[in-house]
Formats: sequence, structure tokens, C-alpha cells
Amino acid sequence: MTVQHVVLFAFPAELGESEERELFERVARWPEEIGAIDAIRLGRPIDSSRARGFQYLLYMELSDEEALAAYQRHPVHRAFSAWVLGKGCTVLAFDYLLDEVTVIHPAEGLG
Repeated sequence: MTVQHVVLFAFPAELGESEERELFERVARWPEEIGAIDAIRLGRPIDSSRARGFQYLLYMELSDEEALAAYQRHPVHRAFSAWVLGKGCTVLAFDYLLDEVTVIHPAEGLG
């Protein structure tokens, strides 16, 4: 059963241009380097006044809880986590199963 993995990132100071580029480049390599990722998105809020200090949101879909566990223990993910935490980032993660209860309206692609 598909798992949705959502992570919010709040860095103590805005990332510089090269740091933000590194953030996006690291995440962009995950499907190839880590594998088992069905969907991945990373972005900044449209309205930062509503984001309560969080500057980035990571959204992922993985095939099941085993794939989530494999992603979490993968060396590439661990190196990324160390990089983020090394910058004093506050991280909020939330994982849940996509099923007949949690999927209120299915996506039909990006419009």
C-alpha cells in the first residue's frame, strides 16, 4: 500500500543561492540513487506568512512501508539528513498510508 511521506524544513537562516541549489540537486538525485520512489516534489511556500517559519516542503510517495524504511536508512538519505541537521534545521516529518479512507479525491496528473 502506497505511503505518503511529507517533510517540512525550517532553517534558522535563509539558505544562500548555492545552498538552495544543493538542496534541490541532492533531492533530484534520489530516484536514481535511492530508488523505490514513485513521486517526489520539493518547493517553497507561495505565502511564507502562513508557513510558520518552514521554508521548504518535501512530498514523496513510496510503494509501501518497506520502501519507506529502506529510504530512511539509505546512506544517501542519511547524508542528506546530516547536511540538513548540520545547518541547524528544524524538521517535521509525517508519513501515512494512502488508502480508501485517506485518499479523498484521487489525483489525475498535473494540470
